[in-house]
Amino acid sequence: MEGKLSIATLENQHRDIFIRAVTNVLSSQIAEVTYAQIVDGLPLSDTAFDVYRSCVCVGHPLLDEHQELCPGVIEHARELGANFDAGALEMDSRLVHDYQSASPGSRGFNTRLIELVARAVHEIAVWLYKQDTNRHKDDAFGLWRPPQDEVRFFPHTFPSTLLCHAWYRDHDQYPEGIADCVGYWAEARIFGGVVLFDRRDPETPDAVYLHPDRRDVIYRIYRLLDDQKHKLLQFMLCDTTPAECPLPLLPSDNNRHRVDPEEAIETTGIYRDRWERRLRPLKSGDARIKDVIDTWNYLSFEDWRDATRRGRRARRERKAKERGLG
Repeated sequence: MEGKLSIATLENQHRDIFIRAVTNVLSSQIAEVTYAQIVDGLPLSDTAFDVYRSCVCVGHPLLDEHQELCPGVIEHARELGANFDAGALEMDSRLVHDYQSASPGSRGFNTRLIELVARAVHEIAVWLYKQDTNRHKDDAFGLWRPPQDEVRFFPHTFPSTLLCHAWYRDHDQYPEGIADCVGYWAEARIFGGVVLFDRRDPETPDAVYLHPDRRDVIYRIYRLLDDQKHKLLQFMLCDTTPAECPLPLLPSDNNRHRVDPEEAIETTGIYRDRWERRLRPLKSGDARIKDVIDTWNYLSFEDWRDATRRGRRARRERKAKERGLG
């Protein structure tokens, strides 16, 4: 694991900009309701429905009945947040060093600031989850279990938590285990997707990607447009509490640079940490391989056709490799 450095080691200007950016993100309504759900212990019913594919399957009582947070949860979340010292966060030492070395306002500075803030949002969610404030451990919601033959339809973070992103549930390899699953869920809810970067292409070191998990939103990883990135930075860098909040950022047809999440991160080069997402098992299928043309996730016939070919090729190669290992 990479070494860590405290945000407190940053020089004043860089540290102040970081604290301001985190504070502005936390001031958003989407951040408040997201963190409050962690304190509450369960997603609200409308949040549970707001996913690309169902995480909470039909039959769970929260879908119909958990429409409001428990009394006092938002206030408790605010109190906990007030006790969290963002300046004491420890981040990857190379990232902290590169951020400190960059001139404020430069492209490299801005991209590293976004990464630091994304990591902070994630770490705050991890910290909140570890406070063990779940209000539903012993009530009908928390004690409910599906019939044995339906357990497979629930994520393998269940029953520990249902606060998880569809593609970021590999808790057995996460430094903070289940808590990191909650962290990925929180940053995806707040930013509009898990925040990723191009770790491979030296020509696009400042590209920022989001990996969403929302209803009526593509499941593919997409690159932020310059104006989307500008709006995010403008919001984070505002000296006063911003009046307009661009969060969560959601893709449109203009976001034409898209990446298949089915591909290994070593192949795409789009990730934040190497351990964040492993390849899906072959038995889980590949959304790229289907007979119906998907012009929602894929912007043209050619885009869909090329993705289908990538999916079939990857599947053949993995099957051949498994046979060879057998």
